[in-house]
Amino acid sequence: MIRAILSKEWQEQRSKYIGYWATLNIPFLVIAIAVAISSVARMPFADLSNKNILKHLPLALAEPALLVTVFLLMTGYFAVATCSPENEDRSLFFIFELPVSRIRYTITKLLIGGIFVVAAVWFATLLPPSGGYGMMLASGKVTWAGSSAAFWAVMAAAVRLATWCSLISLGIFACSALVAALIPRWWLAALASIAATIGLFVSTGSFFDFSTDMPEQNNLSVNVSWGSNPGPWVNISRALELKEINSLGHLHWQPLLSAVAFSALLMAAIAWIYQRKELDR
Repeated sequence: MIRAILSKEWQEQRSKYIGYWATLNIPFLVIAIAVAISSVARMPFADLSNKNILKHLPLALAEPALLVTVFLLMTGYFAVATCSPENEDRSLFFIFELPVSRIRYTITKLLIGGIFVVAAVWFATLLPPSGGYGMMLASGKVTWAGSSAAFWAVMAAAVRLATWCSLISLGIFACSALVAALIPRWWLAALASIAATIGLFVSTGSFFDFSTDMPEQNNLSVNVSWGSNPGPWVNISRALELKEINSLGHLHWQPLLSAVAFSALLMAAIAWIYQRKELDR
């Protein structure tokens, strides 16, 4: 039965899965294409070498900042888009006739969506540093022997950030799925999801902050310029130090476990709602 639910979800939701995955990876793909075909886009990396690779590679760690801000709205919309149709088009009757409990069906459906969100966020977080480093190696300006320590430090930071971002995104997915279960019209659910996401983002403050634990020492500035400026699009003031990279995204268990508990509680509430839901035929 689980296999049948998996097949059903893929057949019905695959375009939404693919669209969500593509959206999360658009920033890196656009930058990679620009660097590959534009000499102007490559100008900021003219001084790339084994010695100063930490001036450029940590830029790949900007993706998590997007994942827990603007892309949280996309995560919420993804939850609404995958959960609302069964309410709005009344196909929810389908689960009333299945040889499986409503709770088991609902939990399975939510787990499929939640696991996909977590996997997509992990992929989007790890792709920029690994792909960017591959492009740097291909340029011939850095060598594996001379830069591997910096690469593994950045990847370790990316893994920590992926843990943070995936659990935060899972919480938003569960919250928006609950909104979709309570509000039968998808567009109202989408608006409510946006409001709930912004409300959670504002109300939690620094509780889910995964920025560096180190006090500010030497300020780092990144300036971006567009348009007809003949200079490089990005100017970076200095290279980071290994200790700065290693201090990024430390795993604080209280907020991380809170995110897991929050998601589990909301999914249990959704299953309870579906268990008690009655629709007029």
